[in-house]
Amino acid sequence: MTVVKLKKEYLSIIFIFLCLVVLFRYPNESKNGVIKGIEICLYTIIPSLFPFMSLSTYIVKSNILSPFYKLLSAFSKVFFKQPPCAISVIILSMIGGFPIGIKMANDLYAQGQITKEQAQRLCLFCLNGGPAFVITTVGLSMLGNMKAGVVIYASLCISSFISGIISSFVTDKNDLSRKERSEISLPLSSLSATISDSMQSIITICAWVILFSSATSCMNSIGLGEKAYLIICSLLEVTNGCILLSGKASISVIAGIIGFGGLCVHFQVLSFLKNTGIKYGYFLVSRMLNGILSALLTQLFLLFIPVETDVFSNLSAE
Repeated sequence: MTVVKLKKEYLSIIFIFLCLVVLFRYPNESKNGVIKGIEICLYTIIPSLFPFMSLSTYIVKSNILSPFYKLLSAFSKVFFKQPPCAISVIILSMIGGFPIGIKMANDLYAQGQITKEQAQRLCLFCLNGGPAFVITTVGLSMLGNMKAGVVIYASLCISSFISGIISSFVTDKNDLSRKERSEISLPLSSLSATISDSMQSIITICAWVILFSSATSCMNSIGLGEKAYLIICSLLEVTNGCILLSGKASISVIAGIIGFGGLCVHFQVLSFLKNTGIKYGYFLVSRMLNGILSALLTQLFLLFIPVETDVFSNLSAE
């Protein structure tokens, strides 16, 4: 154990040293990446994510949709082996975008409405790109065809649905027996606390986006081969990866990248994963499988729904 710990410490020191070398070698590229990351946060992340973040936090804390949960309780238990309140997590994860679903699962667990195991299983499949990003940004703006975005989005949703069903096979039979809190406990006047909580989450998300934007900007100047650069950037940050792959890779590959989520999104949810006790290794494998499944489903849909896309992306990756 001591040897392993020392190796990890040495690797961390080497990694930090390399980062410092890159920062001193490419200061302008790093600065430009930070500026680009701030622009992404101001014009994309905050406008699209903050309203959903606030709404999802209020829904969890108030339990205001409890009557709606009862209507879909059978659906939730049969397909996902989850309590009725998990429906809100599943639905909002598909329409709110990264990382709404996992934050909601973490909040439900903190509120005592779901068990630790239920929260862990929700984290394995409730992480999706929202329709605003996938259909409008990727489909229309990057690929030049909204139909392409619709196909990718449908594949992502079905992939998450399948992943949720698969996760239900590792549940404890007694896991659904706990009593749920059903009363509405958060008045409208408490929205200020809800918004503050959401703002803290947004700040963390933006910090990671800016950091990864700076990293990808520096990589563009290191001298990596084009293929290596495309692969690394796509795995690091999903938005920039989609921009770089538009016109260069197939729609199914782009769907796989979105399904995986990118390490930037993974780091955004690390604190939530830690709270639920799930190991990152399991989460990483689930994202890899989700990416592969999304790519395969997209390829299958394209056999029946022909989609033409622009040869070049409408957005610049510089």
